[in-house]
Amino acid sequence: MSEKTTAWERYEAGRDYKRRIGLYTAVRQNERFYRGDQWRGVDPAGLPTPVFNVIKRITDFMVSSVARQPISVVYSDDSMPVTESCADKKKLKKGIQLLNGNAAYRFDKSRLDVLVRRALLDAAISGDGVFYCFWDPDTKTGQPHTGDVKTVLADNTDLFVSNVTSRDIQEQDYVMIAGRDMVEHLFDEAVKNGVPAAETEKIVADRYPEDAADAYLSQTGGDGMATYLITFFRDKDGYVCWEKSTERVVICCRKTKLRRYPVAYFAWSEVKGSFIGASPITPMIENQKYINKAYAMVMKHMTDTAFSKIVYDKTLIPEWTNEVGEAIGVRGGGDVRNAAAVIGTGHLQSGFLEVIAMTLSHTKEMMGATDAALGEVEPDNTSAILALQETSAIPLETLRQNLYACIEELALIWAEMLLEYYPQDRLVLYRAADGTDRAEKLPDLSVMKNALLSARVDVGAGTRYSQVACLNTLDKLLSGGYITVEQYLKRLPEGIISDKEELYENSGQITG
Repeated sequence: MSEKTTAWERYEAGRDYKRRIGLYTAVRQNERFYRGDQWRGVDPAGLPTPVFNVIKRITDFMVSSVARQPISVVYSDDSMPVTESCADKKKLKKGIQLLNGNAAYRFDKSRLDVLVRRALLDAAISGDGVFYCFWDPDTKTGQPHTGDVKTVLADNTDLFVSNVTSRDIQEQDYVMIAGRDMVEHLFDEAVKNGVPAAETEKIVADRYPEDAADAYLSQTGGDGMATYLITFFRDKDGYVCWEKSTERVVICCRKTKLRRYPVAYFAWSEVKGSFIGASPITPMIENQKYINKAYAMVMKHMTDTAFSKIVYDKTLIPEWTNEVGEAIGVRGGGDVRNAAAVIGTGHLQSGFLEVIAMTLSHTKEMMGATDAALGEVEPDNTSAILALQETSAIPLETLRQNLYACIEELALIWAEMLLEYYPQDRLVLYRAADGTDRAEKLPDLSVMKNALLSARVDVGAGTRYSQVACLNTLDKLLSGGYITVEQYLKRLPEGIISDKEELYENSGQITG
């Protein structure tokens, strides 16, 4: 039998590590509980199987709390202060402005807000969110030059590194991304890259790994598909090379002029001594099981005992009937009070319901999902609600910082790939300060490539009650006579009233 590729041996070693820490089992269970499949493998023993999905409620709240804040990337050049040439400084400044505008354009066109939300949900379920960038040469640009940077998500179950104890992905000897594709696609790709026919025959369908995170694919077996591996490593000069391979065939190997691995990731909660993060769902599962089972027992009790029952002596009453107004015959002619009796309804211990309610309440509160944060209170006192909401968001601050550091790394990957793959005469699309999309050439690629680029995430305001707070403030300013009607209308949040511009134009007549 043919020997396995080096990448495949590393892949199997990585899978063994993830099995040992229970990652695959935990991810499958977390994903099932999040979407509400919470009774799988449990014998209900006659109990109903209700699902009170507090896990999804809390997880969606935490994801939205972090994702709702608008973010942007700002580049800077650490070499700018020591650059002596005024011409080079001018080029660097112009280039940085273009990169900032291009990042804003890319955020919008690539729907990075959607990717960030999905990455946060991935991190909530599996422990990590993973971004993977690659150059797509077939992307149409409306220019003679084609190709652009693409950003996609990968599962942490498909991410493998050389040192599993280090979270610094740029310091790894290799970084590997696993994926699945149709055998004919991999075969055609191998032929295009000049792989001998004897080798291409070794590209065969395999069963989707049973220990993989996606339970659906592990059940179907992935018919007609094979696992491929993309391995990134550095040569002796520090440049990134990448190799695509299957279990027994190396499809292609390329050298780039990039210094950074095109992978950025963050952990929901870091685990000491491991590059795999911890999921917030895992510790909530036992609480979720108790809540479901407790409610199931309450439902069963109420179904069995909510209505009174009739007990009668069959020697005196041959057959009982519940028909309205129908007579019931009694034998013997004795005292009919001894022939039948009513058994009252059962009583549920009130303390049991209190325990269930406390379990629900404490589970949400311990995760920061208080009633005020979830919007389950009347917004009478906006300032107090905002204060409570900000306080409840403090436990998520570490997650925010992890995400923002990942976005900064992602922005540096974008900039490096743009400077490497864009020719000098290609127009760079960017978002101008006035919100319009424009295009311009970079001033000097050679100068930009030597720049010591860094990136910073800027966070905008994005609170749930921002519009309510704005309206309350404007109302008080207007009623106090501190602003005019025109100033009030001009500062109203968008979407509050229709035809705001027409109303603003006629505001002089209103005040007159």
